[in-house]
Amino acid sequence: MKLFQRIFSTFCLVIICGIFIASFTFWLIQSRMNETHSKQRRNMESIMLANTLATFQSQGAQATKDMLTRWHDHPATKHIAIVSSITHKEIFNRPFSRDEYLRAYQFALENPKSDMSIIYYDGFGEEYLFFVRNFDKQEMERLPTLIIPGLPFAPVWHEFILIGVTLLIGLLLAYILARNIAHPISILEHGMNRLAAGELDTRVSHQLIERKDELASLGVQFDKMAAQLQQLVEKERHLLHHVSHEMRSPLARVQALLGLIQARPEKQTDYIQRLENEITRMDTLVGELLTLSRLETANMAMEKEPLPIVPFVQQLVEDSQVVAEQRQHTIIFDKCSLKADACLNANESYLYRALDNVIRNAMNYSPEGSTIHIKMYEDRKNLHIEIVDNGVGVKPEQLPHIFTAFYRADSSNGKTGTGLGLAITKHIAEQHGGKLFAENVQPNGLKMHFVLPKTTRSKHAVAQKTVENKEQPENKEQQED
Repeated sequence: MKLFQRIFSTFCLVIICGIFIASFTFWLIQSRMNETHSKQRRNMESIMLANTLATFQSQGAQATKDMLTRWHDHPATKHIAIVSSITHKEIFNRPFSRDEYLRAYQFALENPKSDMSIIYYDGFGEEYLFFVRNFDKQEMERLPTLIIPGLPFAPVWHEFILIGVTLLIGLLLAYILARNIAHPISILEHGMNRLAAGELDTRVSHQLIERKDELASLGVQFDKMAAQLQQLVEKERHLLHHVSHEMRSPLARVQALLGLIQARPEKQTDYIQRLENEITRMDTLVGELLTLSRLETANMAMEKEPLPIVPFVQQLVEDSQVVAEQRQHTIIFDKCSLKADACLNANESYLYRALDNVIRNAMNYSPEGSTIHIKMYEDRKNLHIEIVDNGVGVKPEQLPHIFTAFYRADSSNGKTGTGLGLAITKHIAEQHGGKLFAENVQPNGLKMHFVLPKTTRSKHAVAQKTVENKEQPENKEQQED
């Protein structure tokens, strides 16, 4: 059974049960009211019968007729009957059945203290029977309810009509509610089927724009999911395209070198050296791809520990001085007022690789004799590391793309590289909970700006204490040895 049918059936069942419960409750209340009304009427009839008998005893038949005539509008008066045993006629000459008379007479004989049927003898010995008509029938008078003006039917038919109309309206509302719920779900189902079939540009939120509920929010989330999936697939296609392109060139050169080795054995040593260079380039590319893949895997945790950032960067600068001297570059490190105990929760090897990538790029793309500025400072929450070179910079329209894998800006000028360095660097920064920005500086050059969340002193102290506690048992064991 489809969802719409289930929802519609459920709503119909609820509405029918609601009508049944409401009708049963109304019937029960009306029955109680009718029962109370009948008891009140019997009490009034017994009182009226007693008054009629008292008037007849004290003032005679004519006074009794006059009294009942004055009270003719009262409902209880219509049920009072006075029959003479001689004439067998009611004093108002109202018709009655002999069977009704005999039953009342027999009841009066058997129940002399009854207030519903009484035998009385006047001063002349004439016998009269005072009784309430239909006293022995538990008649429940049904009160008129739910009368629809203009319809000549009995009240019970009015109720059937109202119940039928209510049921039809309920079914219509059930259909509207069921469709209101099931329709957006069917839209989402259709969108998921299209997405599963490979139509990655599928979007559904525009079809639910008039809704302001959770289903509309689900449609927006579906579009976000589809957009992210489309972006990931396009990214994978882009990566596969560039990987195949990057691998094809060295493989072609390897194949050519193997042919040359066979054709010209006398230059075998030179060709083998070039072959090793191509294989090394391919190995580097594969390593970079594996690193990028690991960093892009969101569910893969990166091991981190508290890292004093000032001595870490100082060591990185010292390691870069050798390459800088070869190219006649000068590296200036400015830690501003940053304290020596400033700490990051970081993976040392990955962070080293990220900063080293940027510094090496700065040296590669800067002319000889340039100055590379490395500046560190902090604010209330973050540590900032800026690396500024004296190169030609990057065109403004190309800046947003330089962190894309295999993207080469015009400023690269055919320099060797895998085209994965900055993509890996950005992922490392994001894995550390930070960000990486690039912007041109005046008059020329490029600034790479790392923003990394710093570790509070209290957390660093706890981490240091934990490390010391772990080292203490080892020291004791060494002393014992």
